[in-house]
Amino acid sequence: MGKLLIVFCLLLAAVTAARFDRSIFGSRIRRHAPMRCCNDGFEMSEVHAKFAAIREGCVKDLGLEEVPHDELFKNHANLHCITECIVKMEGIADENGAMLHTDLAKAVEEHLSSVEWKVPLVAGFVKQCFDEVDEKHSGFTPTEEAKCNPEGFDFVFCLWRQFTLSCPEEFRDDSEKCTELREKLTNNESFGDLHSDVDVAE
Repeated sequence: MGKLLIVFCLLLAAVTAARFDRSIFGSRIRRHAPMRCCNDGFEMSEVHAKFAAIREGCVKDLGLEEVPHDELFKNHANLHCITECIVKMEGIADENGAMLHTDLAKAVEEHLSSVEWKVPLVAGFVKQCFDEVDEKHSGFTPTEEAKCNPEGFDFVFCLWRQFTLSCPEEFRDDSEKCTELREKLTNNESFGDLHSDVDVAE
């Protein structure tokens, strides 16, 4: 169950915090109710609630629980380290933070099997995202500036992007902000200017 919790909540939260000025740490610093661009109800699952303790454990282990919100997200290194902590804890990454493809792919496929529209898309998206992060990070070596492997974070961002763009019409929010977000994702453009309006729960 643990690996499945990780996959879901990384998709739900980790990429959101870095791309939008939102918190992955729960209500203590959430500013207002988020707008969601794919409303299939996935974010309301019991799995999400259970994951909070795992996520908070990594935040505490890294000594980040008292870091102010704005400071925490000035640098993606914080999110890289949180993600690396989570995937290592769940045994889906090696000691260098590189993901174990077979284990993670199986976990993603098992977990998303409960969301009918995602089932036929999972295998292709997982392979595409693994290929992307392998090309970017296969030679990763920790440095003083980049202590944690960005592979896990970039993988879940890639997977989130694919599902966001594939959201069925019946679940899709066609508001101006979400339409703009999808356009930016399609064109691989930055969308930090949408951070105050949009949150992600794919």
